[in-house]
Amino acid sequence: MMNRKEFYEYVKDNVKEYLPESYKDAEIKLQEVEKNNGLKLTGITIPNGNQRIVPTVYLDSLYQEYINGKDVDTCVGDVADMRIEAQGKAEFFDMGVPDILDYEKMKDKLQVRICDKEWNTDRLADKVVTEHGDFAAYYAVNLEENGEGISSIPVTVSLMNEWGVSVEQIQADAMMADKNRGVQLVDMTQIVESMIFGGTPKNLLNEKLDMETVENPMFCLTNESKMNGASLLLQEDIRKQIGECLGSDYFVIPSSVHEVLILPDNGIFQVPELNAMVQEVNETQVERQEQLSDKVQFCDKKTAVMENAERREARLEKEKAAEKAEVKGGIHGRLEKAKAEIKAKEADKVPKNKSKDLAAAL
Repeated sequence: MMNRKEFYEYVKDNVKEYLPESYKDAEIKLQEVEKNNGLKLTGITIPNGNQRIVPTVYLDSLYQEYINGKDVDTCVGDVADMRIEAQGKAEFFDMGVPDILDYEKMKDKLQVRICDKEWNTDRLADKVVTEHGDFAAYYAVNLEENGEGISSIPVTVSLMNEWGVSVEQIQADAMMADKNRGVQLVDMTQIVESMIFGGTPKNLLNEKLDMETVENPMFCLTNESKMNGASLLLQEDIRKQIGECLGSDYFVIPSSVHEVLILPDNGIFQVPELNAMVQEVNETQVERQEQLSDKVQFCDKKTAVMENAERREARLEKEKAAEKAEVKGGIHGRLEKAKAEIKAKEADKVPKNKSKDLAAAL
């Protein structure tokens, strides 16, 4: 049985046998592609003629199938099939390459992507990035969006320079494009019910809920396609709408890059428990590249300011301790001042009395 590297090289050396004649002169390359949160995948690119946009076929899952007993030549044939299937889409995108450099044509296709800043330092190096507390936002042009997924290209610094626009302009236009994709705040109970019984959960974003009537107060913020919807959290007016809907401050659970969970701060939830829950779910249920973060956030209803929930609690404890020290110091200071004033008065009295006695004696 071949090891991973040998398998990839075998695919590269033999895939042309399964491809049409138009691929006979293709310069086939293996490349490591860094995905979200440090995940690295191995892809193969097989250009057809003078294509400028060449699709990447990832080999990692095929290697697992090979390890599990699938014939190696069948795996190679699968790679060829995937490459041929992607050709039509690649030709479509190739025709649109000149438009990619036209910002006015691309700005409505922009999308904000969000990730954990600490987990993605290397991946963000050449991207247009804005920082938002624990999160970093980077940007993509969605060339195609449908029920099967999204085909996109990242907005790099070099592409921004070609466009001749600022980071602020890209951020503003991407956020507007995201709003146009639809913003949804949905009760998690309704989501589960819709999965079982069908139907569409109600969008609660513009509602004002009576939380006492909500049995399990947990909500999901995402977009209509439920793809890359977690970035809506970065928009201040949306955070404010959520606070108005719930009528309270709330916690933000970074469940995945596609959505976040919203929990009203009703005194039931403890930050350490929430952090532990997120970490466990990330480790056991969410694929690495789909994970958003393990840092629970807290959002103030009135100001819509969002901050790391753990650091917020530490800050509040520090402020409380400082206030106690100030109060204690204030009382002590006033007592000491009063004592000093009494002593001063007594000191003033003694010489005066003695002076009177001396005058009388004389």
